[in-house]
Amino acid sequence: MSSSIDYITANLPTDTPPEQIKKEDLHHIKDPIEGEDDVYCEKQSEIVPLDKGRMVFWIILLNGIGVLLPWNMFITIAPQYYVDYWFTVNGTKTSYADRFMSAMGIVAQVPNLIVAIINVMNLIRGPLIYRVLAPLAFNSLLIVVIFVLVIFQQPSDDARNWFYIVFLIIIMAMNGSNGLYQNSFFGLAADFPAQYSNAVVIGTNICGTFTGKPSPFTSVLAIMATLAFSNQPQTVALIYFSISLAILIVCLASWWFCKKQDFYNYHVSKGNEARAAQAQSSFDYRQYLETFKHCWLQCVCVFLVYFVTSSVFPTVLFVSENIYSGITTFLNFNLMAAVGNVCATFVTVPGPRLLIVPCLIRLIFIPFFMFGKCLPDTRSMPVLYSNEWIFFFGNTIMAFTSGYFSSLGMMYAPRVCPPEYSKLAGQVSALSLVLGITAGVGFTYAINAMMQNF
Repeated sequence: MSSSIDYITANLPTDTPPEQIKKEDLHHIKDPIEGEDDVYCEKQSEIVPLDKGRMVFWIILLNGIGVLLPWNMFITIAPQYYVDYWFTVNGTKTSYADRFMSAMGIVAQVPNLIVAIINVMNLIRGPLIYRVLAPLAFNSLLIVVIFVLVIFQQPSDDARNWFYIVFLIIIMAMNGSNGLYQNSFFGLAADFPAQYSNAVVIGTNICGTFTGKPSPFTSVLAIMATLAFSNQPQTVALIYFSISLAILIVCLASWWFCKKQDFYNYHVSKGNEARAAQAQSSFDYRQYLETFKHCWLQCVCVFLVYFVTSSVFPTVLFVSENIYSGITTFLNFNLMAAVGNVCATFVTVPGPRLLIVPCLIRLIFIPFFMFGKCLPDTRSMPVLYSNEWIFFFGNTIMAFTSGYFSSLGMMYAPRVCPPEYSKLAGQVSALSLVLGITAGVGFTYAINAMMQNF
């Protein structure tokens, strides 16, 4: 009996003693979401490699953090380095300073959405793993370019115009790359058990989602940087992007280890076998209709969760640019969202059919925060409550439910479909995430208009 390879079912705890067990002997062990009539669970008489030390899980989670970290750092440092340091002259904001943050949001969302749609339609060919590795390498190159500009270029009237344009181009390229990565990564993770899809969501929430909301990590880093280097924006920028580059390199190296894991190779090969017929054919709209027929409800849930969250966070919840706001709004939100992600790994209630109910109930958070004391300088809408504890706990509940229900939606979507459609379902649910964020960010303009005119 070989002792070099351990085998076990994917549904067993990772601390189970290594031994060779057949799936047919483990009928009593349930999938985390088994029991729902519309969830597909295979019961095959075969052995499944063990994820030794949960290495594949941790690599997936690390990469969920890694590729979005440069953009997360970018958006966190933007007010201090770009707006105040580069585009403000002698305390007076230039036109570049007035436009930079809004322009940054537009050029970030558009390529992100376009690339995600193109990737779902399978117009970008090749194995998904290559579509994961390429954005990692490309973003590493972009960070090197940013490094050179931060170190060698100082603010000046002659450089301000081209510096503004170059960085908007970098933002567009980085978010197009992130769109390809995120959509491909969810598709790749769909071949694995449900908790591995959730690992992607946990990683992206730890780091921050497509909107560039500061994560727990960058929120803490921003607070520390504000205290330690308040008058040295160039130093802060170098610290932020050094961390980004280091983690991107670690992420690239991690895939070399991942591809050597029997657990990884087993699940990827099983997914490829299930999709062999589809892979040999050209674009066929019928497979998209078939996939959406099974997972449309989960995609709607994912859309609603991110639509509500992006509608009010951070724009409506933002009160003031200080340490207190950083802790009570940004750090609180992202920390509790990450807690919600983790909880979804252990508790999966409600099931796929009833998840839509709490996702619809979450719509109430939009008027709830609109009637708080946010945007005090521009609002004409009456304030119904001003107690900061109500605001704080409302933010906490919204954050937790955002993380928890988004994880459930992303976990359920590939598993309510037949195996041959699971990877496409993972990509479609990732597209629903991007659509929810884009729609939510757009809806903030309507919220602001209502608060200023009612």
